[in-house]
Amino acid sequence: MATELSGKTRRQQARIAVQQATERGGLGRHPGDFVRVFLAAVTLGVTCLIARGGRVGPYEHEVFHLINRLPSLFTVPLVIIQQAGTLAAVCTVVLLALASRKVRLALDLAIGGGSAYLLAKGLKLLVARQRPAGVFENVVIRGAEQAGLGFPSGHVAVAAALVTVAAPYFPRSIRRALWAFVWLIALARMYVGAHLPIDVIGGAALGWLVGAAVHSVRGAPGNRPTVEGVRAALEAAGVQAVAVKPLSADARGSTPFIAHLHDDSRAFVKVVSREQRDADLLFKLYRYLVFRTVEDESPFTTPKRAVEHEGYVSLLAERAGGRVPPMVVAAETADHSAILAQELVPAKGLDDLAPDEFDDGLLRRIWLQVALLHGHRIAHRDMRLANWMVDSDRQPWLIDFGFSEGSATLRRLAIDDAELLAATASQVGAKRAVAAAARAINMDELVQAASILQPLALSTVTRAQAKKHKGLLNEIKAEVATLAGAQLPPVDKIERIYVRPRVWLGFLGAAFAIHLLLPQVGELDQTLRAVRNAQIDWLLVGVLGSATTYVMAALSLTGAVSQPLVFARTFLVQVAASFTSRIAPAGLGGVGLNERYLERTGVSRTAAVTAVSASSVAGFMVHMTLLASSAVALGLKGLGVPSLPRGWPLLITVIALVLAISILVGLPWGRRRLVAPVITGLREFVPVLRRPAKAAALFGGSAGTTLAYILTLAASLRAFGGATSIEHVAVSYLVGSALGAVAPVPGGLGVTEAALVAGLASFGVPSGPAIAGVLSFRLLTFWLPIGPGIMVFRRLHRADVF
Repeated sequence: MATELSGKTRRQQARIAVQQATERGGLGRHPGDFVRVFLAAVTLGVTCLIARGGRVGPYEHEVFHLINRLPSLFTVPLVIIQQAGTLAAVCTVVLLALASRKVRLALDLAIGGGSAYLLAKGLKLLVARQRPAGVFENVVIRGAEQAGLGFPSGHVAVAAALVTVAAPYFPRSIRRALWAFVWLIALARMYVGAHLPIDVIGGAALGWLVGAAVHSVRGAPGNRPTVEGVRAALEAAGVQAVAVKPLSADARGSTPFIAHLHDDSRAFVKVVSREQRDADLLFKLYRYLVFRTVEDESPFTTPKRAVEHEGYVSLLAERAGGRVPPMVVAAETADHSAILAQELVPAKGLDDLAPDEFDDGLLRRIWLQVALLHGHRIAHRDMRLANWMVDSDRQPWLIDFGFSEGSATLRRLAIDDAELLAATASQVGAKRAVAAAARAINMDELVQAASILQPLALSTVTRAQAKKHKGLLNEIKAEVATLAGAQLPPVDKIERIYVRPRVWLGFLGAAFAIHLLLPQVGELDQTLRAVRNAQIDWLLVGVLGSATTYVMAALSLTGAVSQPLVFARTFLVQVAASFTSRIAPAGLGGVGLNERYLERTGVSRTAAVTAVSASSVAGFMVHMTLLASSAVALGLKGLGVPSLPRGWPLLITVIALVLAISILVGLPWGRRRLVAPVITGLREFVPVLRRPAKAAALFGGSAGTTLAYILTLAASLRAFGGATSIEHVAVSYLVGSALGAVAPVPGGLGVTEAALVAGLASFGVPSGPAIAGVLSFRLLTFWLPIGPGIMVFRRLHRADVF
């Protein structure tokens, strides 16, 4: 009986610890709110697209009628319940919050509810979806007939915003009940015949978005550990604490405390909550997206797993002989927060030391600790100064293994070394920092650390410290190179994506072009109708035309050089260039590949550059000649000139600005890659023209390439019923491809599509076939060749063709 009572008592203590360990209070911006904003925005965007299409799908139709035709006995309660989504409800809950002396909550409720109401009104005008009575017959209307538009449901949006704003002030059970009430309001709005299912889902997403945004901007109460709660949680885990005090320290991802235990010892206690777990998830997601090689542990599903992992690696480090604070306990509270307690080391943080307190002996002992851990493949992954302590005997201690890894790779260990090198060098200079490291770790490890030393490899704190000393990272690399007696390997870039400003500018211009032109030439349903009626035989003609462009490009290149080339191999190089040209603007990837190919065939560097330049200039001359010829043909046939869509002057201005700024930003590049090749190419035309066969191949190939593209576009239009004269197609292609060529994005992505659709529409091609034809044309000539291009590129590269 005593044992049973003891067990029961411990369970009661655990429940008390649950209630006290994470009391609500304290305002902060929680990572989960940013996740909710993103998810709500995606949901709202999807529902807007569905509602904007104007069609009601069969499933939405059936769900609406199922709810709308429920028995009439539900009318009174549901009509009353739906009033909780009105402005009167907002005023009521605000007054209740003020009566409860929760002024901040009252203000947040007013902001959230009012914003949801106004945004719902604005979205109704943008989406313009009719209410059910305007879409279906035999809709059961209960109460007063609703006027206005349907998407999104304002009642549901207001209710969802109020619940989202108020949720942090209530326990989980109440929050679930409140959300159930929101969906009951959604059901009521369909029951009375006011909204369709997508309308109420969009309203819920809008309210969720507004409420989460209010928390993201203004902060919200969260589960903040308290002194009483930490003491109760420790006692529930079997550790008797006499007193617990909060600790002001640099503790990322946790809340720190100091506990005075019954045996007069002291313990450092960190509490990890679900909010901090969410922060860890977002942090690792960011690193995965930004960095090439991420060797992080997978995000921990619970705070308990996080502290258990930290405790495990701490024990590994202690067993390896590292100077690490001994473990006391790791435990979980019932609300899924977790505590980790370690013996408190009477020491001072390295970040609190003055630079003259970093003597060579201390630096050597620090690096010996690093060598000891790395010898057992333990990576700390947060080697900033704040995580090193020095005791009264000048011995270093390493703390906070929250980001650590066991069985780490050599690259991960090298990043540890790079962090510590930069951190110590910011205090004692590069020469002393490198010398201390070289006395403890081997030269290969030091060289690898120096090769990976770059701002993104460092923590935010260490990066800020290094910035105070201009050129510090380069000084460290120079010192390592001097000690190694050799040049360091190239920097091991760790960022996954680097996009130059002009490329971002090009993408923005492309997005603006699409936004400006596509809405003026059709709706989605017209395009889908054209796709459903597609003629496959014309698409096969388009495939043949796309393939012909590579044959013609190979012919043009053979005419640009004096020595003979193997035509089949030259053709394969053009296919490979379809891959490389997609990763650089203005076709520069293909230019570089052709230059390397010609050099490998025995053509001198100067002659290779000249040949590629001549081919480019020939293509430009042919392009302009065909454009002029097509325009003349239009006039002779009396086909008229196109009527440009509204906003065209603005689009031309934007494209001109993009072009001008792009050239100005990369002015040396512009002189080297645009002006110089053109001048060189023009000089080389005289010897080319003296050889009629070569001139015919050069100009014939260029003309064939352009004509094949025009025929591919014409076939793509025919496939979707967009028949028009070849002159119209030619002018649209020649103008659209020229605009795409000057855009600083690979393949003129976005600009080309928008310009082609606008050109065809101006000649009277129906919007549905125009959009479907242009997208199919780009699929055949831009996207589909990438796959074969990659395979051919790899094969030729292995064969040492370039």
